[in-house]
Amino acid sequence: MSTSKNLQQVRVVKKLLDIIFGLLVFACAGLVLWIALSPLIFSQSELLGTASVPVRIGTGADPQFEVTFTNPTKDAINAAFVEEAEGTLRLETSSFLLILIANTAKVVTGIGLAYVFYLLRAVIQPILDGNPFTAETTHLIKRLGHVVLLVGILRPVVEYMAAAEILSRLPTAVPAINPGPTFDAEVILLSMLILILAHVWSYGLDLERDRALTI
Repeated sequence: MSTSKNLQQVRVVKKLLDIIFGLLVFACAGLVLWIALSPLIFSQSELLGTASVPVRIGTGADPQFEVTFTNPTKDAINAAFVEEAEGTLRLETSSFLLILIANTAKVVTGIGLAYVFYLLRAVIQPILDGNPFTAETTHLIKRLGHVVLLVGILRPVVEYMAAAEILSRLPTAVPAINPGPTFDAEVILLSMLILILAHVWSYGLDLERDRALTI
């Protein structure tokens, strides 16, 4: 009864992964199509596209903004600052180049996430088939960890390059605006956990082989 219930839950997860994978593929295809057709759309209408990149407001490596209080506080405070103000710079533009640069990171991220969910679907399928401990499943989990790690590293790098390129084409802004994103430590940690799971899975496969030989 417990096994049947677990398999039912796995089937539900598999269906959700199928839906998310399909939506990601559709979104990536739609984004690429929008970028490719944007020059034609802009020339035939008055529509504008949006070019958005992550930025930091302020000057220097660690921008700071002084905070003032209208009422005195009970504790002695000499100064207060807000550090590392981050946000998204959104430009309404008809420039195909700016839209292409700004959406490059989104395309890279979308393709990476679609491949992640494709691998997740492939990992779950052997569980439904009743044979999860195989060498192929172990390779799939390792590949999943590597892809998550690659996306976690590549996305902020591409976003930073896109923001730097767009900001270099703009006039000087006040306050100063700098390229914004930093590496996402949570994604890097998640990839490490997946790779650890792959090693545990491989160990389970070895135990299954040893058990089969002793029978």
